[in-house]
Amino acid sequence: MRSIPWKQIVISVGVLVVIVWRVPFGGLREAFRNLETGSLLLALFSFLVLLFLRAYKWHTLMAAAGKGHLGQSLRSLFGGFALGLITPGRLGELGRCVFVREQERTQVVLLTVFDRLLDFWALLTLMSVSLFWLVPHPAAVFGVAVWLAFLPVVMGFPALISHASQLARKSRRFRRHFLDGSTAMPLVPTLRFAIMAVGAMVAELAAFFFLLRAFFPTGFTTALATYPYIVLAGDLPVSFSGMGVREGAAALLLSPYAVPSSAAVDASLVWFVFAVLLPAVLGALWLVGERVKAQMRKSDRVAPMADLPWIPKTLTPVPNPIIAESVSPPCDVGQSTISPLSV
Repeated sequence: MRSIPWKQIVISVGVLVVIVWRVPFGGLREAFRNLETGSLLLALFSFLVLLFLRAYKWHTLMAAAGKGHLGQSLRSLFGGFALGLITPGRLGELGRCVFVREQERTQVVLLTVFDRLLDFWALLTLMSVSLFWLVPHPAAVFGVAVWLAFLPVVMGFPALISHASQLARKSRRFRRHFLDGSTAMPLVPTLRFAIMAVGAMVAELAAFFFLLRAFFPTGFTTALATYPYIVLAGDLPVSFSGMGVREGAAALLLSPYAVPSSAAVDASLVWFVFAVLLPAVLGALWLVGERVKAQMRKSDRVAPMADLPWIPKTLTPVPNPIIAESVSPPCDVGQSTISPLSV
């Protein structure tokens, strides 16, 4: 009970209550009635592309570190999705190391942090582009300069991890695990994964744009100017899986673009279903299926032993009739015993 994020749950419920109070339920239902099917299908296709890019990026990252088994990569990725659903701000996605072997967890932690750092850098890239539609050009140029200043940190993160391992020599055990986990980090092609992270962010932006158009006709610049900040608000660890805060941010940021609050909230809710809930459910089903298969294999190994007939520990020996007839009883002659076989 203590481990349940009660504060985040209360914040999520409170924000949702405010949204329901300010946005009538009839407006939300009416927006779903007027849903455009074509844009919804395009949004679904964009989400599939996003899921493929994220899976391919993570598997390639694992393969670059010497872990090229596809099943292991997908298991850890979708397991992290399942953990992210039940943690504040989707921080549970950092727990991909739980689904690998113990001796590989340190390295997977470093790879996960690197992967999430690239995703955050891609979000900053989208934010720097959106500034040209939100603020005057000098301020937008300053935002691009901040993005450029952050770029060397991202590109040099593997080398930074390798250098930080040299500072962990006080603890012998920690040094051994840290060095083992950081050996493959300098071999990771950072630029390649940064490009894949930007591509995944573009697919995510396209999915949100098509969702928004499914509920209300609007331009692409509307999604570009608002989506990065909606994602940033949802990723803050102040609510349960971003619920409530993300919908409130969408209604607030899209209102200056004449987008109804009902359409903004509905688009944000459907985005949550496709981008967060669906991968998490797939990950949970994967883990449950593996557990069921393991239990079935275990029962199959025990079942043949249970079918063996019961054999008593002590049995009375049964005399062989052939031997009993061929061997005559011994004859007593005087004080000695003479057997017929000895003659």
